[in-house]
Amino acid sequence: MSTPDALPDQPQSFAWLLRAYRERTGRPRNALAQEVGINPSYLTRLEQGAREPPRPAVVEALAHALRLSMVEHNRLLVAAGYTPLSVAQLGTWTDTLQAVVDVLNDDELSPVEREEFGMVVEKIAARWRGMGPRTE
Repeated sequence: MSTPDALPDQPQSFAWLLRAYRERTGRPRNALAQEVGINPSYLTRLEQGAREPPRPAVVEALAHALRLSMVEHNRLLVAAGYTPLSVAQLGTWTDTLQAVVDVLNDDELSPVEREEFGMVVEKIAARWRGMGPRTE
């Protein structure tokens, strides 16, 4: 199985991501299930895609137990059909977010153009996170 970040812009199923994140940690299913408070057979069925993604509280508990980064946590929430934590923390949907989503959803954009757009947005965001060079 490849890593969850191997194709970060490709949709990945909740089952695939959950299994990949758990396997990356080396955690046995039983141990993870016990920490999260779910039945080990339920966790197995989730990883096999035999069950729908769980309710948000269980996804949150899994993300916490697996010690996922914010990006990974958001990726798991989206794969489960829920709002990414980062967006929920904003408390609103802004015109800026919509503009970015509109570009990323544009069917006329080639994969290369989509990747270039992403790199530009990340570079702009880095400037305000204090990670990039400041030109004044």
